[in-house]
Amino acid sequence: MNMIDSEAPIARYLTPDLVQLILPYLSSRDLRNLSQTNRYFHKLLDFKASNILWHELFHKAFSLSMCDEEPLTTSLNQGFLGCSEAIMRTRFADLDWAELYQMRAQRFEFYSWGCIKHARLGFTPNSLDSIPEGSLNSGGIRLQFGFNRPIKVPWPESDSPGTQNSIVHVSAGGFSFNILTKSGKLYTTGTTYSGGHRGPGPANGQSDYSLFAEEVRDAEQSFRRNLNPIAVSGNLMPINLTGTMPRGFQSPSRNLETPHADIYAQLSELEKANELLPGNDHVRRLFPADAINLYQKEFSGGVLDLNRLNSVKLISVSSGRSHILALSDENKLYSWDGPEVEHGVRIEFHELDGSAHRPIMKIGSGWNYNCVLVYGVGLLVWSSREPTRKGDCSAYANYKIIPGTENIGGDERIVDFACCTDGCVLYINAKGEVLYLYANEHVTAFKPPVEGKMVKIVGKYETLVIFTELGCYSLKIHAGHVIENSIVALDTDDIEGRFVSIATGDYHTIGLTSQGKIYTWGLESELCGCLGLGSGQDIVERRQLGRFESSRSIRVTKPAPVEMDCNYTCVAVSAGGWQSGALIMRH
Repeated sequence: MNMIDSEAPIARYLTPDLVQLILPYLSSRDLRNLSQTNRYFHKLLDFKASNILWHELFHKAFSLSMCDEEPLTTSLNQGFLGCSEAIMRTRFADLDWAELYQMRAQRFEFYSWGCIKHARLGFTPNSLDSIPEGSLNSGGIRLQFGFNRPIKVPWPESDSPGTQNSIVHVSAGGFSFNILTKSGKLYTTGTTYSGGHRGPGPANGQSDYSLFAEEVRDAEQSFRRNLNPIAVSGNLMPINLTGTMPRGFQSPSRNLETPHADIYAQLSELEKANELLPGNDHVRRLFPADAINLYQKEFSGGVLDLNRLNSVKLISVSSGRSHILALSDENKLYSWDGPEVEHGVRIEFHELDGSAHRPIMKIGSGWNYNCVLVYGVGLLVWSSREPTRKGDCSAYANYKIIPGTENIGGDERIVDFACCTDGCVLYINAKGEVLYLYANEHVTAFKPPVEGKMVKIVGKYETLVIFTELGCYSLKIHAGHVIENSIVALDTDDIEGRFVSIATGDYHTIGLTSQGKIYTWGLESELCGCLGLGSGQDIVERRQLGRFESSRSIRVTKPAPVEMDCNYTCVAVSAGGWQSGALIMRH
């Protein structure tokens, strides 16, 4: 590279179009610093007036491309815009990016609907100030199933125009929603993210080290030693069951020991990290173990370091049936993967360097396993890990690398993948002609009958959705196989705009259009309300959208619009086991 002539204007070498190409590689802090370098950069990157800058800030803050619910950004969305960018640009074409940023940060709220068990929606019928008439499916006061329309989840307003409380992404698991904020905090709804089921944590027969279990065990052993029968002349005194002391008994002289240490002191300290969402006891924050000094090797007792709790900033989250996977801005993976795992375990890989030299491009969670795309290595899959050891916050995954996925350039480069049930990982390369399926440690190729090049895929449980340059399709995955005759085209004439994002639950699907409108279809089991289309009578009789498959299960076969009591715009949808969620602005 030739050296830049110091006397020549910098604009000759770094034209605005080149600067714009560089922006995605800079952090928000770097952008601000660059804007203060000289007049040229200040004009280009003026935080008050630069449309280029605010578009890049919007993209960095709200257009995730590193998790399965928001697929990798493609040209399908108006020139490589993320889904939320494309929707906002379409709906509010007269606003500049600074205005769109503030609108996205301050006015969009989280709505959920579906099964109310375990308070998974982020609220319960009793915690709401009021319940819209007809929105709760029930069989009487004591038999309540779920909310059948979107209900706003109580959430605190932003601390400032800096929007640190803004929700960036919502991922739905089998029993909870997992919510990521702009400040890098992760929250989960309800009483359990696992439902009591084991995720891809320690293999059967193994368990993570527990500092508190060890302290309780040692204390109990010490307590039992102190209560041993009194030794007399080297022999144990026989147990007397008469209730009277034997004649001539003399109590041996013995000094009472000082009270043992509080065995719950450490646990009490750790409870300080149990941070509930202000104003909503049904949403709590999840912390990686790395952020808690009590887990560290160098910790020798004391109090919880509260300043350290915000040391890990998470930038992506994905949810399986009973586990959560998250990625930090330092390229570190954290896993909540079982009923006993309260704080995220850092996942490492034998023989792989976890530094920035091997960046993680995307994370995904299947029914009971995880998968990540590592640059230059390929797709790594694991369904168990080693247990954590004393003084460690990390554990090694028992992973396998899917062969042929390591290419970083050309037509063979992996551009997207999706995780379904039975350990099935599906992926496509840049050529976009073949769908690859990894199952039972074997790779098979399938060329689906779709129009156009495949550009992104989304999946969960037994449903896979394929986006092409020309349309959108769904097909079924079962027992490690693609069901070839199950493919269905999802774009129809009665949908307002084409689908730009789709989320799949166990048995239902949510589609989000380019106009920011929500459509749902599939099976609503046990009147759980996960379709959000109203009561059973509304769906079957009033709107005539579906049919009863049993007395409490409803089938809707075609995408149907979710109704609200006002005009609205949605920028993200999520689907879990029996629940649904969306980020919505009412207007």
